[in-house]
Amino acid sequence: MLSLRRYLPLLATLLVIAVNAAANIVPLNGYNTGELSALNPTGFTPAGWVFSIWSLIYLGLLAFSIASVVGAERFRLRAAPIVNAYLLNAAANIGWIFAWHYRHVELSFALMLVILVTLIVIVGRLRDRPSPSWREFLTMDGPFSLYFGWITTATLANLGAVFFVQQYYPFSLNMDQWALITVCAATAIYVWMGVVTRDTVYCAVFVWAALGIAYRPTGITESVKLAAWAGAVAMVLCILWVAIGARGGTSVWLRNRRSARSASELDF
Repeated sequence: MLSLRRYLPLLATLLVIAVNAAANIVPLNGYNTGELSALNPTGFTPAGWVFSIWSLIYLGLLAFSIASVVGAERFRLRAAPIVNAYLLNAAANIGWIFAWHYRHVELSFALMLVILVTLIVIVGRLRDRPSPSWREFLTMDGPFSLYFGWITTATLANLGAVFFVQQYYPFSLNMDQWALITVCAATAIYVWMGVVTRDTVYCAVFVWAALGIAYRPTGITESVKLAAWAGAVAMVLCILWVAIGARGGTSVWLRNRRSARSASELDF
């Protein structure tokens, strides 16, 4: 049973990748994911090239899943507390694809919240573990920070799609006004997370998304683009602040490396 459990993350990841690929190749319900985004505008959906981040996310999740099978005992012990949350995350990811492609936007948002919450649990549990080695960072902590960073943005976009479908925006706002508020709120969320968690990977995702908003040629107002530019600059400054360290001039990276060296490390 224990040996079978080791393979579950890999099976879940392969299934997620297969369903996501099939949804666009077949395509599921006659729509690819990009076409559905166009049918559910938010006023701040970034340019199409931004979504290529999914390739990097899936590559990282695949690395995590393979390492869960062949990795050293230290890796498996560090990963053990997050396996159940990851399996639920994978199930919600697959469910989201079907809900989104069959245009059940409200259901897709509920499933997106499940994805977000499971990632909060995963990232939180990883932070409670000993500092990662570089291999652990590249195959576990880094990929999940990247995934969490993107899903934070995706959740806000999914909420905007719900409001568009229902033709209702809070406080009698229109889509563009809500988009402006969302970009400003997203900037505040990512900056706050950067200050509290000092997770530069998570923060860098917003820079990527904000540039995609700013550079999108159509469908986004100039005020939203300006807010995206401001958000990207604020996030870069936050990343630099984290990188050099808020106190004492010692970088967070160096402190983490010292902690990693002091811990007993087993290579793959």
